[in-house]
Amino acid sequence: MTLLRPMLALLLAAMLAACSATNMGRMEVDEDGETITKVYSSNSLLSSRISVQDLKQKTVGDLLYIQATLENDWKFELDFQYKFKWFDKDGFEQAPEGQPWRQVVMAGRSQNSVQAVAPNPSAVRFEIWVRE
Repeated sequence: MTLLRPMLALLLAAMLAACSATNMGRMEVDEDGETITKVYSSNSLLSSRISVQDLKQKTVGDLLYIQATLENDWKFELDFQYKFKWFDKDGFEQAPEGQPWRQVVMAGRSQNSVQAVAPNPSAVRFEIWVRE
């Protein structure tokens, strides 16, 4: 019985952490100039169900245009929100209030493309944030 209490407390703490955390995808350029995708998460449940499968970027005029393919790796439907955060070359967030959360519903084991255009020409880096 004494071992059961700490295990239940640990399980409850893990469940609460999974409910409140966020998942993020970020694209960076390595020292060779190659684009790499990184996915970070403090929510292991959500990150185990959503992944970035493809990430494309181009410049339209002088604005960065991004298309990311998200995949629901889970067998059930997922209902979540995403948003893009944009940063300048010095790491300052650009137009933080101008980027709304967007709702997406994905069937189990499906893919969905999400797109965004940078709010201004100084945005050179982005992050994709996902929440339940």
